[in-house]
Amino acid sequence: MLVHAVLAATLTILVTRVQAQAQQATFNWESLAPSDNLTWVECFSNKQCTRLNVPLNYSDPSAGTAVLAVIRTPSALNGTAAYGGPLLLNPGGPGGSGVDLIVSAGDMMAASIPEFDLVSFDPRGVGVSTPKISFFNTDIERAVYDFGVNAVDTVLNPDPVARQWAQNQVLGQLVKDRDNGFLAHVSTDNIARDMLHMVELHGDTKLQYWGISYGTVIGATFSAMFPDRVGRVIIDGVLDMEGYYNADWSQEGLDSDKTLQTFFDGCNQAGPAACAFYASSPQKIAQNLNDLYNAVDVQPVPAYSPSSNKYGTVDRATLRNALLSSMYTPYQSFSMLAQGLADLSKGNGSTIFQLSTDSVSEPAIAVACTDAVKITDKPDQLRPYAQWTSKISSFSSITAGVKIFCSGWQINPDHFRGPISGNTSFPLLVIGNTADPVTPLAA
Repeated sequence: MLVHAVLAATLTILVTRVQAQAQQATFNWESLAPSDNLTWVECFSNKQCTRLNVPLNYSDPSAGTAVLAVIRTPSALNGTAAYGGPLLLNPGGPGGSGVDLIVSAGDMMAASIPEFDLVSFDPRGVGVSTPKISFFNTDIERAVYDFGVNAVDTVLNPDPVARQWAQNQVLGQLVKDRDNGFLAHVSTDNIARDMLHMVELHGDTKLQYWGISYGTVIGATFSAMFPDRVGRVIIDGVLDMEGYYNADWSQEGLDSDKTLQTFFDGCNQAGPAACAFYASSPQKIAQNLNDLYNAVDVQPVPAYSPSSNKYGTVDRATLRNALLSSMYTPYQSFSMLAQGLADLSKGNGSTIFQLSTDSVSEPAIAVACTDAVKITDKPDQLRPYAQWTSKISSFSSITAGVKIFCSGWQINPDHFRGPISGNTSFPLLVIGNTADPVTPLAA
């Protein structure tokens, strides 16, 4: 039950990000002078914050520094025999904010595991760490660039591979020309080194860590690089490590349709009073969803929500993105998803549009593509790959599109990419869900 309680707390980050960002607006990180030590200052509510200098290159201190935003919920048991020391956390990504995690869910998690200081951080270039990963000079320039989820989807256009390949060559050249040398140092192996540095600054020798989704890549990479520095490490919702470092995310969609099936089954079992998209059988609910896909193909549905300041149209891509986003947080989102589907069937797309997340973050692209081997495939080689991955699940074309997205990336330093193996000083605890939209058990 402990695992489920803490995991549920962790998942709240995905539905309370706006709240977390609003709270961050009340704390000025720039008011903290960067330090070579963990110099904690009271911040937010029951939290402590610091800004930590880390070398861009641990082998060459003269290469400069990055500044990490680090935050913790301190344990109330510090000073007692029950105190367990610092537990480092990462919520996933790449590009996920550990600061957001602690601000949003730190108190809830501390109620379940009070023995530990819950410590997290915004990795290099992410969130309120500096320098910040940014490809564009202005928000207008960013908005003009077609930078939504559809940019990595491999099935939405008549010849999406050729178009995306060409577009990503442009992006890759733009990023290379504007980079000042920082992006070569945002790779996961450097995040692992940063964590080891934090462990040592705490006065410890071994890492205690809980990483979720992409956080499992960090945890596994740390364990492979520093096997004798592994204390208690949990990797929860494991990515395909070999695929990740080869920009091949195709296998991440293996259980996506299985996860969607839990919505069909649960809606049918809940009945019409609890599920607005109820039908007489799970198969009928699935058919009704397919009918909605076909309907928005013919006529996209307008969506306008003044309260959330979101507006646009619901087409196949928007509908599918809403489904995938909801599957990340089923306990929080499935009821709203059911209502949104029911509304959409009546011509109201506002709820589905609110659930859809049509964005790909620049830090996610920078870290994933810098981590990966250089992709030299041209459209003729990538088309068969795209066709093959589209058969894995109805959602695989989104995650599989990462390889095409990275095809134009030109920052590929020689850094640790595996093998992800080793005889660690303590065994890792590996956790997986029976149905997960992006981290299948097979990984």
